[in-house]
Order: sequence, then structure tokens, then C-alpha cells
Amino acid sequence: MVLTKEQLSELICKHSERENGLQDLLEILLESMMVSERREYLRGNSASGNKCNGFRPGHSYGHGRTLTFRIPRDRYGNFHPRILAILRHQEDECERLAGTLYTKGLTQEQVGEVFQDIYGEHYSKASIFTSTRRATRGLRPSSRGPSRRGRAAPVR
Repeated sequence: MVLTKEQLSELICKHSERENGLQDLLEILLESMMVSERREYLRGNSASGNKCNGFRPGHSYGHGRTLTFRIPRDRYGNFHPRILAILRHQEDECERLAGTLYTKGLTQEQVGEVFQDIYGEHYSKASIFTSTRRATRGLRPSSRGPSRRGRAAPVR
């Protein structure tokens, strides 16, 4: 079945109006882009005997919830979709945001609530601790402010 751009656009618009439609479309688009990129990668390296080798699970922050998708693999493990670098950069930015909020005096619980508002998903104190620990690595303990109940222990 071959659709024109107009037909495809109409289908996408209708689907985006459904509950979680935008998230579904983002997941589909990400997967499709990665599959196409793998196809081009393997076409360019056809002499090596490398082939498609299924998928592995992936996730990233999305609009109102975490996006879940499949990341295509190749037999030799050399294929790395470029879009994942962009998504990783976004995750690094979120960790920096968590660290900034934490160093400004918010507790892990409060940082989790901010992330809940932004991403529509609950983040546990443990996941916030991990994010703030990575983001505040290298800071002097005195620059993090006084220790408060509900906050992580200083990173040493």
C-alpha cells in the first residue's frame, strides 16, 4: 500500500488526536528512523557480511511520559543510531536540571515532583539521587549547601 503525503498526513493528524496519540507517533517515528538508518548502514557495509539482528529495548523522555521503543541491532554490534546520541544528550540535560534543582535547595522528593509535572511520570527518590549524584560530581561539598533530611549524602 502506497500512500500520498496528504493521505499519510491525514492519518497522522487523526492518530495524534487520540489519547497518547502523540507519544505513539513519536515512538513509531523514532523506530522507523532507526530502522531506515540501519538499512542504509548495512547497505554501505554489505561486503562485511553484517546483517540485521533484531532489536533491543530503549526508552527516553517524551511529552508527558517516557517513550518506549525498539532499537535495531546488527550482527556485529557496530550499528549505533545517530538519533540515540540526541536522546542521550536530552537525558544528560535532565540530569543537569535535577542537579541544579537539588543544589538550589530542593529535596529529592521535590525534584521528583518537578519531573512528574514535566514528564508525567513518577521518579523515585533513588532515581533522583542517581541523577543528582552524577550531576553534582566534582562539586565541593560546601557548594551543595547544608545537609537536610530527605537529601542525598554528599558525594565523595
